[in-house]
Amino acid sequence: MISIAICDDNEITTQEIAKKVEQYCPVETEFSIFHHPKDLLDSMYAKEKAYDIILMDTEFESASGIEAVKQINAWHPDSQIIYITNHVTYFSSVYETSHIFYILKKDIDKYLQAALKKAIRHLKKINQLYLIIHTKQNDIRLPQSKILYLERIMRTTNIYTADGVYQTPERLDSISERLCPWFCLSHRSYLINGRHIINLDRHHAILSNEISIPVSRTCYENVKKTFAGCVWSEEFYTT
Repeated sequence: MISIAICDDNEITTQEIAKKVEQYCPVETEFSIFHHPKDLLDSMYAKEKAYDIILMDTEFESASGIEAVKQINAWHPDSQIIYITNHVTYFSSVYETSHIFYILKKDIDKYLQAALKKAIRHLKKINQLYLIIHTKQNDIRLPQSKILYLERIMRTTNIYTADGVYQTPERLDSISERLCPWFCLSHRSYLINGRHIINLDRHHAILSNEISIPVSRTCYENVKKTFAGCVWSEEFYTT
């Protein structure tokens, strides 16, 4: 299920857009409707909620949908923005924001389905780059690019990232199913990110934070293959 916010100052219009989304969206959705950008922003701030897709009008009586999207881009850059408006005068202004479609309301039947499919494709790609882990307190979404390695100690898996250490009771084999292919076992107790390996021998892998991770005899060839297949790039380490 994906979460969708619709923000338009006309109550009838929001209901019509919601019906259109139900008609054209290929996956199950849950809706939140707002009639002013401030209400949407207040809701996102208070609940720390990131909507997957936001359908935003550009012009309100006392606010700008474009300015609101600038704030949303800063808070939740993964939210997919679709502008739906009657105004053609904002074609240039919307390019100051990150968005995926600009639809005139008269053309909603022509373009909404394509816009929703594009948004869902983007969301799927984004989700593949994150690891969602279950902790005792809550669920956490971690960028896989920042994960250095995972270590299983007793009944706890420690996930070491560029920003800190996270713990989950999940086993390594369960987590590995959700990781990108550049992760590999280096030892029965270690999963390492091949893109963070800077040096490798038959017994150790040195990671980008200069930590040495043990490499077992049975895992060495697979680690070597993963290491050789990973291309270091500055873009990867700054994501």
